[in-house]
Formats: sequence, C-alpha cells, structure tokens
Amino acid sequence: MDISQLVNSEDLFELKLLGPDKETPVGITFWVRSYESDAVKRVSRQHGDKFLGGGRKSKLTTSKIEAEYLDKAATAIAKWDWGEHSWKGEKPAIGFEKAREIVEEAGWIYDQVADAADDRANFTRPSQKASAKR
Repeated sequence: MDISQLVNSEDLFELKLLGPDKETPVGITFWVRSYESDAVKRVSRQHGDKFLGGGRKSKLTTSKIEAEYLDKAATAIAKWDWGEHSWKGEKPAIGFEKAREIVEEAGWIYDQVADAADDRANFTRPSQKASAKR
C-alpha cells in the first residue's frame, strides 16, 4: 500500500450544514477544502508573514488570530449550494468576501466549516475508509 496516497488534502468534502442545534439539516451544502490544502496553507502563511515581517511594531493580538481563523474558514469553502435558502435576503454568490462575512457572522456555520476542514478523515481516500472499517 502506498501510504502517500491515504490522504488527499486537495479533495473537497461535502458538508451538509446542520442548524445551530447541530441536529436539524438546513438544506444547504458547502464543499470544503482541507486546512492542509495549498489554498488554506497560503492564507496561513500570509498571516504569519504579516506578523513576522512587521518588526517591533507588529504585535500578535487576539483580533489578528481571529482574522486568521476566519480567513482560513472562508478559504476552505470551495463552493456551496444554498438550495431554497438565502443570506440577508439574497442567494449569495461564492467568493472569499461573502464566505468571510458568513463565517464571521454565523458562528454555527463557522464551527461546522472549521471542524470539517480540520478533520483529516474527511480527506481520506474512500477505499481506505472502507478497508479501515473491516
């Protein structure tokens, strides 16, 4: 078995959002990138570079940490299907700014996206998942 093929961090995970109660499906689907994907790592590096490159004037603050977490979650959202639902009266078009707004304002959505993106098992090859259950 080629161990290097067990996980593909560039795959997308289909996340069917649950309501804030964590039980009721809301009919919205997000396709999520891994936090280990190239796109999300790039965002993490940009934040790190800003902090490290700022010299003495640059201070790590809680708002900077929060911004990194929100940016990572927004970047992790590759696409979505809102079904019959809307956000602030409109069907949102996929894009970083809109995704960032949503994960910042709806903590229950942020939690689900962050958990899905951070769970390596979501990006494990299907054949490996099946054989692991045996």
